[in-house]
Amino acid sequence: MNFVINSLFIDIVITFILLLMLIFGYFKGFVYRAYDLVATIISLLAALYGSSPLSNLYTIYEVTGLGEAVGKVVNRFIIFIILFIGLKVVLLLIGKIIKPLLKKVIYSFKLFEQLDRLLGIVASFFEGVIMIYLALIFIIMPIVPGGKENVEKTVVAKKVLELVPTVTNEIESLDVISEVINDGINYDSFDADSIYTITVSLNNAYDKGLLSQEDLENSLLKYYRDIDNIETPIILNKSQYDEVEKLLLKIDRSKIDIDKILNKIIVSE
Repeated sequence: MNFVINSLFIDIVITFILLLMLIFGYFKGFVYRAYDLVATIISLLAALYGSSPLSNLYTIYEVTGLGEAVGKVVNRFIIFIILFIGLKVVLLLIGKIIKPLLKKVIYSFKLFEQLDRLLGIVASFFEGVIMIYLALIFIIMPIVPGGKENVEKTVVAKKVLELVPTVTNEIESLDVISEVINDGINYDSFDADSIYTITVSLNNAYDKGLLSQEDLENSLLKYYRDIDNIETPIILNKSQYDEVEKLLLKIDRSKIDIDKILNKIIVSE
């Protein structure tokens, strides 16, 4: 019941924020809101490129052991948010001087003055979506308990996250990886879907450098010892099997008996 209430609350807050942004854009006009939108984009790009080197110098969030790779990604995102907010504040302060001057010059064109409010709504809407997306990305990270589960039950929030599926999927995979590392594999519910979700997440994390070879092998080796708990062979379709095989090919065969794992799988026609 908590998930339903929380998910509904998330959608209500997002809708309320977007409505406020539209109203704000209408009254402030295009010049003011366009400047704020550009400031948001500049801050976003600068923080994106600056967060990588800075996250190597400063550690705000740290996880040791198998979850170290997840901790590094979360640490970079936190530094990204700090940079983004800091840059946005600086540009907004500069805008206090620039925006009135721009509005005075552009308002010399009567046609533009008539379109000012409408275009202000559009610019304000896009800025609102960007800000909401960043907030949702933070919520679905492993450091927010139940965040991903709550967002998955939303309507509006899910639509916003689908705007940039690559980034969203990468962050969501962190939650799966973190769960496997911290809690292990629940063999009681170890079905085709759970196998596929885990293997896709681990493959993506490894391919994108979120998991090192050592991290990947250690995380799998930790649960390989319990593979005999799987008494009934698991049925996978061809694409699911290929994903598992792709993951196993990344592993040192001297550490894990790949054939022993594959013998627990039956490929459906």
